[in-house]
Order: sequence, then structure tokens, then C-alpha cells
Amino acid sequence: MFSGPLKKDVAEKLAKRQFIAGFFFLPWLWMSNYFFFWDIQKENEVIRKYCKLSLLCFCISCVVALTYWFTLATFHPDSSLWVIHPGQDEFQSGIWTKQLDKYKS
Repeated sequence: MFSGPLKKDVAEKLAKRQFIAGFFFLPWLWMSNYFFFWDIQKENEVIRKYCKLSLLCFCISCVVALTYWFTLATFHPDSSLWVIHPGQDEFQSGIWTKQLDKYKS
């Protein structure tokens, strides 16, 4: 894409664009942004800001993704956590609906 080293203004724009693009469900882009500007971030304050934010957002997205995965892996489809058990078409009340039923009466 580039045939030579990046100029300062082009590098700042690219760091900002990659950081913003990470919010469109592309957290791996935050990590690549951090590693791509690893050497330059020491020299430029703007790029350093986007590199630190990219690393922070990547870590947060990993924690959210791992929590989501762990929750789905831990709770078996027959668990009472599910309102409608996966693979069934009929309604079955779960933990959350039983809690709400107490307040309806």
C-alpha cells in the first residue's frame, strides 16, 4: 500500500481512521493499529493517544467476548437460565420470568 515511510500527517490520519473503524465490530483492527504504530507512538503525541486507546478498547472487547463465551459455555441449554430452551419452539419460563411473575400477582 505504501512504498516508503509514512509522513507525520498521513500516519496521524491512518491511526485515527483505524481506531474509529474498530468500533464497527472490528476489535482486531485496534490491535493491529497498536502494533502498526508501535515505533512511531514514542515520537508523536497524537499517535500515542490512539495507540493507547486502541489497546484499551481491544482489551475491553476481549473481556466482553470471553465473558459472553464463558456464559454460553457454562450454562447448558437445559439450564433454567433460558426462557426458551435452544432447539424448542414452546415457551418455558426461566429464572428471569419467575422473578417477574412474583410482582404481577
